[in-house]
Amino acid sequence: ANLDGSGAHKIVTGNDPAISPDGARIAYTESGKGSIRHIAVIEVSSGKKVVFRNLPSDNAYGPVWSHDGQRILFNIFTENHWRLGLIGVDGSGFQFVPAPPAVTQDLYSPAWADDNSIFAQDMTNIYQIDLTGKALAQWKISDALPNADMNSNDRIVRSDDGKSFLVDADLNEEGAIKSWEGPPPAVFLFDIGTGKARRISPAKVYAWDPFWLDAATYLCNSTIDGRHFGIYKASLSGEKPQLLISNASSVTVSAR
Repeated sequence: ANLDGSGAHKIVTGNDPAISPDGARIAYTESGKGSIRHIAVIEVSSGKKVVFRNLPSDNAYGPVWSHDGQRILFNIFTENHWRLGLIGVDGSGFQFVPAPPAVTQDLYSPAWADDNSIFAQDMTNIYQIDLTGKALAQWKISDALPNADMNSNDRIVRSDDGKSFLVDADLNEEGAIKSWEGPPPAVFLFDIGTGKARRISPAKVYAWDPFWLDAATYLCNSTIDGRHFGIYKASLSGEKPQLLISNASSVTVSAR
């Protein structure tokens, strides 16, 4: 779709779409029977796709592009644990991104911090980790996010200037939508320098799965009734989000 939500059209059947920085390809999760899931990449113009079936597990999901569009980061289930995997866009050079020695839980929400390090979280802490598994920074979620907890499906997305990231989390409060199961989700802006986050989605607005549109604006999922979902445009200053695309989710944005 265009940035204003117009021109939406189907590319492929799948989940967890991630458009490449140049907008030419989409990485996504291709689901099979049961728990079988593979990372795949499809060219937008030609429809040609490659499915990464050469991984050490048939359960991988949630691709995230590197800033140069040459590598893909994702979650992979192996030896009864969720780990982080990294592979070239052509399907070569697979490697695990080791967890720091002090991390005893599974890691989720992988995101690129820079060319040589990533963010991830274990529902207790958010980490910045280099590609050898060395912890560069660590923030306790209960201290960093006011009145909120993270789950395994939350998303982290770094800002272009590298000073902050968007993150969604579950609020520790009752929600306004009675048909919604579970705590209400909200979007936060996390300041990397201070290690603190502030809520940027408005009060009583359910918002999750954020992605930067520009330095002052982001896109996210939202709902007004707990049954119908859409992609909304919102600002860091907290105005009421604007609906762009109905019946859609999991938005990402290309650099051009």
